Parts: sequence; C-alpha cells; structure tokens
Amino acid sequence: MKFLSASLRIARIRGMDIRFHFSMLFSVPIAYYLFKPTEPREMVAALFWLLGFVACILLHELGHAFAAQFAGIEVKSIVIWILGGFTNLSRKSEKPARNLAVAAAGPLVNMLLGFFSVAGYIIFSIFFLPFYRNTELFLWGQTFVNLFLSLAFVNVVLVAFNLLPVYPLDGGNILHSAMEMFFGKTNADLITLLISIPVLLALIVFALVIGDYLLLASCVLIGVAVGTLNKSFLRWVNLGINYVFKRSGYYYLEGDFERAIPYYTADIEREPGQPAHYLARAACYLNTLQNERAKADVDRALKLAPNLALALQLRGELHAVDKDYASALDFFDRAQRINPNWAVPYFDRGSVLLEQKDFPSALAELNKSISLMPQAWLFYLVRSIVHFRLGDLDAAHRDQDSAISQAEKDALVMADLNLPMYEGCLDWAEDFYTRILSKQPNSGYAFQGRADAYRINDQHEKAIADYTRAIELMPKEARLYLGRGRSFSALNEPERSISDYRQAAALADKIHLKRQAEELLKTF
Repeated sequence: MKFLSASLRIARIRGMDIRFHFSMLFSVPIAYYLFKPTEPREMVAALFWLLGFVACILLHELGHAFAAQFAGIEVKSIVIWILGGFTNLSRKSEKPARNLAVAAAGPLVNMLLGFFSVAGYIIFSIFFLPFYRNTELFLWGQTFVNLFLSLAFVNVVLVAFNLLPVYPLDGGNILHSAMEMFFGKTNADLITLLISIPVLLALIVFALVIGDYLLLASCVLIGVAVGTLNKSFLRWVNLGINYVFKRSGYYYLEGDFERAIPYYTADIEREPGQPAHYLARAACYLNTLQNERAKADVDRALKLAPNLALALQLRGELHAVDKDYASALDFFDRAQRINPNWAVPYFDRGSVLLEQKDFPSALAELNKSISLMPQAWLFYLVRSIVHFRLGDLDAAHRDQDSAISQAEKDALVMADLNLPMYEGCLDWAEDFYTRILSKQPNSGYAFQGRADAYRINDQHEKAIADYTRAIELMPKEARLYLGRGRSFSALNEPERSISDYRQAAALADKIHLKRQAEELLKTF
C-alpha cells in the first residue's frame, strides 16, 4: 500500500522538503466541479482559485514550519494533500508555550492572507474596475476582483476550521498546550479529549446536513487522531486491528511473547528472505530472556541486510545484556550513522555510559534521545537515574513524574528484560517508589516495582514484605508470586517457594510466565 503515501518533492526550503501528495491530482476535477467553467475566462478563474487555495494551505504550513524552526525544532517536510497540509516535525518541544506558538502560527498566516485578500478586493473595486471602459477588460477585471473576495473567504474558513478546539487541528493543539501549561500533560490530554469529542460530533452532523463528503472524510481522520489522546482507546484499536490482520502483532502487544513466536516462525517459513520476520521473533526471544535464540535470529537478519539499522541496534542491545559494552557501543554507532534521527541508539548508548558511570556523557546522550522521542517513558526514567547520580534531585523527580504521566503501570513495573536497571540503583529506586507511595499508598504496582528492586539487590526480606502487600492489592498477578517465590528460595524457604510457584503457574495467562513457574518447580 505504499502508493497511499506517494508524494512528489517540488521544492526544498531551509532544509525541509515541500511535497505534494498524489491525492492533489483530484483537486483539478474538484475545482472543475465547483466552478463548472464554460468559457476561457471562467477556466482561468478556476485555475487561479485552485492555485490560490493551494498557496494558502502551503503558506499556512510554512507558518508552522518557520515557527518550529525558530523554537529549535527540526522540520523534516511539508506535505500538501487533498484534505489540507501536514508539517512533519522531528519532535515536539518539551515546553508547552513553544508548542502553542507553533500551533498558532498557521492560523495567523491565514489571518494575514485574508486581510491582504480583502485589501486587494477593495483596491481593485475602487481604484481600477470603475475605470475600465472595454467590456471584455471589465469582465476580466471583475473576475479577478471576485477571486480576491473568494480567497478572502477561503482564508476565513481556514482560520475558523483550524481554530476549532478539536485535536489535532491547530485549535486543539493550542488548547492542549495551554492546558498542559497549567495542569500538566496527563490532565491536558483528558481535557482536550473531553472538549474535542462533542465538537467533532457536531462537525460530523454539520457535514452530513450540508452533504460535504470531503469534510466528512476529514472528520474520520480527525476522529482517529482524537483517539490518540486516550491511550487505552488507542491500544484497544491497535489490538483489534492486529488481532484481525496480524495475530503475531496482537500477542506481541499483549506481552504474550511465547504465543507470538509460532506466528513469526510461520512468517519466516513463508518469506525466509525477509529480515523483519527474524527481528520480530528475536524481540520475542529477548523479552522472554532466550538470548541465544535472539542472537541467532538477529545474525540471520544481518546476513540478509547488513546495514539494517534495527538489526544493528538489536545486536548492540544483546551485547549490552552480555556486558560487552565496547561491542554494544560499536553497533549503536553503526545504527546511528544509518539513521541519525533515530532516538533509540542515543538512549542505548546513554544507558551503557550510565553502567560505566560516565554520568555527564550519559546525560548528553539521553537528552538527545528525549529531544527526538519525547513520548518514551523509559527514556525519562533512565535519565532520572543519571540526574540522581549527579545530585540533581529536582531534575530526577521531574523525569520520574514525566515517566509516570506517560505510562504509569509500565514505569512502575519493569518488564523482565529491564529489571537489571535496578542493579546498584537501590537508593534511586527507594526514592522513586517512596515518592509514589506517599501520593498513592495503595498502589500495588509501586509495591511490586519496589519489591523487584529489593530482590534484584538481594534485599529479600524487604522484597517479600512488598510482594506480600502487592499480592493483597492484586491477588491474581502471577509475576508477584514468581518474584516472592524467588526471594523465599534465596532465603532457603523451599516450601513457601513451591507454594508461590504453584500459584504463579495456576494464575499465569501468558505462556512464558507459566513456563518460568514450571521450570522453577522442577528445581525442587
């Protein structure tokens, strides 16, 4: 389906590509339908109106782009398509005020264009048109006077439409940025969602009443974007799509990696020359701590595509798991040279430098990763460790709060793959979870996360106490019994370990957790 994203670069301005989407081909018949020209003058009028309309959209997007560049944000491209325009930014600013300015710049451009169009209409109507004596010349003059008036109306509509408080329109982005300035990102998401939905529904009704199917199509796309403000809704949609069209992706997103593996294996058998299938299965193996199998799949992918950035990155991560930091950094550098705007190599390199206790260098790498991918909760959490080590508690706490606001459960409970980040960081973990529990004293996830940190650092009595409290709050969570069972085992209490492992095996709904429990039971 690559043709759906096909576009033609027509210019490059200040480092950003100006591209026209293939859907713009339909603008000519649409303009013909709207104007229904029957003579050359009317055809010229329709053509100039179309060019003016496209210019208004392009200048609107350039307003966003120049404002973003002024705020220090890289602009990759501007794409003009049949339903409007899109400015492709490398990231959003971490400062809501700057995001507000970027969002407001586009409508401000249209306000200026509307003013100039009205001025052109007045000047031609008063100072030129009355003095034309030739009938044909008068009709041509009247055509251009009407064109100025029409473009003024176009800009009024563009301003009014874009300032509707519906995400991701400019009005919705302005609303979100303003709310984030006062109430924080999570509350800004909720407020923007609650305002966007009724306004969008009203817009859909309006489109149906007037029979504007282009507006209706825009509403559908806007509705999908509004859903991104609600992560649970977006996850539900994503899971549903994957369940229907790609079952392996569904199980992967659900964290049921063992069930995903056979589907990826079938993909490999069907398309053995496709490196993406090996990398997907490698990610499953990595998440279930089957590192040797993950290495084998990544190496197969690298044989098929030696310069594939994702394969190089995964190979580096596997070296990092083995504490082979020199090799890991080499692979991260290679991946970064191929894709310099990819955030993950910076993050992984920062994580390695943190392990090596080079905190200033780690901070620089993590700052870069967050500037490229500001919505990655794990990036903030790891950077908070660096700030903590550098003695900047305020910055550490801000990053902890950012991680929690983006993905509370994920930030509080590390996946098995990420548990080693607690090693040697128990003081940071105690600070983090104590802050959370002071605000949410009944957070089972916070007790679970702190228990994991205690266990990884061999503080098993404290781990058991926190696991027990978490089990009281979340009695059906299999990982809690696995963790507590391991701590009981470390304290040489086999009967209590066996009891917990059996409970974990009975409760586990994911194959890899059930397998862990069964293998641990075999050790007795």
